[in-house]
Amino acid sequence: MLVFPMYGNAYIIGNVNISETASGPTGYATFPSGTYNVYLGYDVRIDGGPLTEAFCVEDADSSSSTIAYTLMTIDSDLWSFGLNASNYLAAAWVADYYWNNYYGTASYDTGKAASQDAVWEVIFDGIAGFDLSTGSFHTSNAYASSANTIWSNRPTTFPTASYTWVLAVNPTVTAGGTVETTKYQNYLVRYEVPVPEPSTMLLLGLGLIGLAGARRKR
Repeated sequence: MLVFPMYGNAYIIGNVNISETASGPTGYATFPSGTYNVYLGYDVRIDGGPLTEAFCVEDADSSSSTIAYTLMTIDSDLWSFGLNASNYLAAAWVADYYWNNYYGTASYDTGKAASQDAVWEVIFDGIAGFDLSTGSFHTSNAYASSANTIWSNRPTTFPTASYTWVLAVNPTVTAGGTVETTKYQNYLVRYEVPVPEPSTMLLLGLGLIGLAGARRKR
């Protein structure tokens, strides 16, 4: 039986139109560009569809308009697009932790705000020394303590790919390009990437084995 990776390289899912909705709670936070009172809850609509969960991953302004974005899978090959893949994989884990532990509960707002703090911390300062009190990003807002609690539950190693969150980037990008981080906000967006069923993978592997055998026989 042949084993195939679900996806070995970050790939472009496609271009979509995204509108963003920011909501409370809010809190002060310091970014590389300055200190602001920012929204800590984000949702987006993809191509006019229903609101879906999102986390901001950029030190940039949002837009009140519907903007073109490229959706990309998150894995180690984000490096080739000029992004720190390790940071984005850690941020995707934080987003998953929020989804599995806070979404749909009475602690939804607190969990979303704390997770947003944690996402910004790993994006801007990396995963080596998670410290909300200092660095390119830091905050002492009301949700910082909960963000530290979320991070304390991190795994020994982070997943090598995310199948439930994707990266939405603006300006749009094509294969071989570099993701810009100075225009509008980029987002982690809840968007489940289809994963082939084991039976499908087995049939594909057996089919390729059959083709190889037929060629050898000829």
